Amino acid sequence: MMEEESDFSGDNIRVDPNGRFVVIRINPRLYKTHVIMRAADDLIHAEKDKYDVILDGDPEKEIIAKFIPREGKVEKEELMRIAYRFNTLLVKCSGKG
Repeated sequence: MMEEESDFSGDNIRVDPNGRFVVIRINPRLYKTHVIMRAADDLIHAEKDKYDVILDGDPEKEIIAKFIPREGKVEKEELMRIAYRFNTLLVKCSGKG
């Protein structure tokens, strides 16, 4: 499921142009696996299970989180909101250990 480098702009977020998902690249040297899992779980609960999540990648190089709205397509702004919220939760959860 690894995404092409060119699919991402200057940040770690790529939104599907058809509104079907958002992909976030995560540097595992910054965030440990348990922190990534906790942030994903916190987001799922905060969003009242409106999103499915797929976590994949190489824990030595890069982890990919893909959030898929259960209701089908959503607006780009909504997917960006989810991506930014997930990034914020990564920081919050990393402080919890």
